[in-house]
Amino acid sequence: MKIKKKNGFTLIEVSIAVVLIVLVGTSAIASLRVGMRTMNGTQAASVAASAIREFREFTFNETIDAMDLRDDTVISPVLGDGSTMPGVDGMTLSIDVQAVDDIDPTVAVGLSESRTRIVTIVATSDEKELMEALWLIAEH
Repeated sequence: MKIKKKNGFTLIEVSIAVVLIVLVGTSAIASLRVGMRTMNGTQAASVAASAIREFREFTFNETIDAMDLRDDTVISPVLGDGSTMPGVDGMTLSIDVQAVDDIDPTVAVGLSESRTRIVTIVATSDEKELMEALWLIAEH
């Protein structure tokens, strides 16, 4: 008498295959989520860099006294011509202007003691700090 071999998979083989498919699918979805979060963060940082660069261009010809008036202010990003920057919903720029010594800009001084300033801009979106930039300006 010949034993007839049955075609198909056993329950254990099918169970192992299903578990492997679920593990691969879960890993793929987790990787996709991390990638999307990274991409969104990179895009936000790029927009913040553009906003800071445009603010620098907008204020490039301002006097020290005009920049002093911007100290401790928060503004919406603007283009170099002063118009509102598109695509920056919810983003703000916090401005800090600090007087420093004309010879040694690492030493803070009073406003009337110097015509050199460090301008610090912090770009935030949804209460998260995206980027900080600072530069030195001087009038002599």
